[in-house]
Amino acid sequence: MNAPMAQGASVSTDMRDDRVLMFTRVVAVGVVAILLLAVLALYLFPDFTDQNFAWTIKPRMMAMAIGAGYLMGAYYFARVLTVRRWHHVAAGFLAITAFTIGMAAATIVHWDRFHPGDWHFYLWAVTYAITPLLVPFIWWRNQRYDPGVPEANDLEVPRILRMVAGLAGVGGLIAGVLIFVQPQLAKSIWPWSLTDLTARILAGWLMLPAIGGLYLSRESRWSAWRVLFETVTVGALFFMIALFFSWSDLSQTNLLTWVVLLGLVGTIVALPVAIMFFERRRHSMGTSTSG
Repeated sequence: MNAPMAQGASVSTDMRDDRVLMFTRVVAVGVVAILLLAVLALYLFPDFTDQNFAWTIKPRMMAMAIGAGYLMGAYYFARVLTVRRWHHVAAGFLAITAFTIGMAAATIVHWDRFHPGDWHFYLWAVTYAITPLLVPFIWWRNQRYDPGVPEANDLEVPRILRMVAGLAGVGGLIAGVLIFVQPQLAKSIWPWSLTDLTARILAGWLMLPAIGGLYLSRESRWSAWRVLFETVTVGALFFMIALFFSWSDLSQTNLLTWVVLLGLVGTIVALPVAIMFFERRRHSMGTSTSG
């Protein structure tokens, strides 16, 4: 199997028990709480961001899309609380780091678009001042306990799938950087209307799958992929629901509208099928080994 991502501060081999540190779990609780507040404001009440969020988001589709992303994040950090092995969730932390850097950068560039004096703004500002440093620190501290070897009955992810993840990551990274530098690019082609701020926010969201794909391209253990597959499935499902409730915000003559729709359908179908396929193979491997 491929070598795992570089370890954090070195520890003795017998300490690499794949534990999830208590500090990691405590931070995850706080993150879930903050994300659920964002979901409440953006996904459930997308028409009132002028009152209930750090900045006003138009149209409804954009607010619900971000809300679906935060709901995806809440699921991921809930899984950080429930998994027993660190490497099951390690792949998400550097991806989230890139995302938080994008959010912080967009905030600085568009400071005048936010709601100064509102507690929602202070929560947003503090969150994205801290997390670009906190999230990679957590990864660095916890990564040193990853033994870097497959767990019992683990499977090796096919090389072709890892290559696809890596290529998708490179593509997403290029797109995210281009959109952040030239937001007019996204504004000219996107299915719903964007501002410079929402275009740069979109660029930050693109960093999640980009860095996640690059990370997974070097990770051959299926057990390190599963939680991310679950997380992306949750995000795609709620994004699809957002499309249904905000369909009038999209241009039906824009080809990208249908590309996004088909991509969501494909994700919602393909990832659960992949999870079932790999998990059945793991179960069969365990059964044959015990027999």
